[in-house]
Amino acid sequence: MEKLGINLGFFISQLVNFTLLTALLTFLLYKPILRMLNERKDRVARSLADVDAAREAAARAQQDYDKKIVEAQRAAQEIIAKASQASEEVAVEIRAEAQREAESIRRKAREEAAQERAHLLAEVQSQIASLSMMATERVLGQAVDANTQRRLVEQFLAEIGDGKP
Repeated sequence: MEKLGINLGFFISQLVNFTLLTALLTFLLYKPILRMLNERKDRVARSLADVDAAREAAARAQQDYDKKIVEAQRAAQEIIAKASQASEEVAVEIRAEAQREAESIRRKAREEAAQERAHLLAEVQSQIASLSMMATERVLGQAVDANTQRRLVEQFLAEIGDGKP
C-alpha cells in the first residue's frame, strides 16, 4: 500500500479512530436523538388521537344537545297544546255557565213579569169591581149588596176574557 501512497499504520489508526468516533456518536448522539424523535412522534400521535377523541366527544355532545333541543321543543309544543286545550275547555265552561246564568235570569224575569202581571191584573180587577159597583149604584140609584156585586163583577170579567170567577 505504500506504493499507492498510503501509510498502513496511519490508515489503520484513521480506521480505528473513525470506528470509535462512529460508535461514540451512535451511542452518545444518534440513539438519544432517535429516542427523542420517537418520543416526539408518539406524543404527536397521542395528541392526534386525543384531538380525534375530543372531536368525537364534541360531536356526541352536539348530537345530545340537538336531541335535547328537539325534545324540549316537543315538550314545549305539548305544553302549549295542553294549555290551549285547557283554555278552550275553560272557555267552553265559562260560555256554558254564562248561558245557564242568562237562562236563569230570563226565567226569573219571566216569573217576575208573570207575578207582576198577575198582581196588576188583580189590582185592575179590583179597580174594575169598584168602578162597576159605582156605575151600578149610579145606574140603579141604590146600593148593591155584596153577593149581587160579586156576581156582576164576575160576569163582567168573564165577558172581558181574562177574568177569574
